[in-house]
Amino acid sequence: MSEGEILSIRNELTGLVISVVSVSFGMISAYIVGLWLFLKNAPLILRLLAFLLMSCGLAFMGVLTGGLNALLLGTERAWSKLGTTSVGIPSFGSERPEFLYGLSMYEASAALGCIAFLAIYITLFFITFFYRWPEDEGRN
Repeated sequence: MSEGEILSIRNELTGLVISVVSVSFGMISAYIVGLWLFLKNAPLILRLLAFLLMSCGLAFMGVLTGGLNALLLGTERAWSKLGTTSVGIPSFGSERPEFLYGLSMYEASAALGCIAFLAIYITLFFITFFYRWPEDEGRN
């Protein structure tokens, strides 16, 4: 595989990762709007169904992200086999800077993404099933 092919694949994969994250945040935002407008007063079965649908969508995006990560790591391995390159980039994120305490850029970004989405997911679970919304003044 040539340097240009690896860079092209890498660029396409980066665009896909950004799209997956964007769609995931879009799903979460739509769910929050749905909670505020409709689900806060909905019966439990409807809230369960909505939360299950959102969970399935986020699980799909997580699995897709895992597959994209494997492809990104494959481009990293292919890049390292080239030796010297014309662009002078030694790697795409396998460095282990001191401030990341031994984690590579890949590992740190994956961990940060997992922590962020887990916190959001737990918060949405709490808001969906346990939070008591204030009464709307306009409805009384």
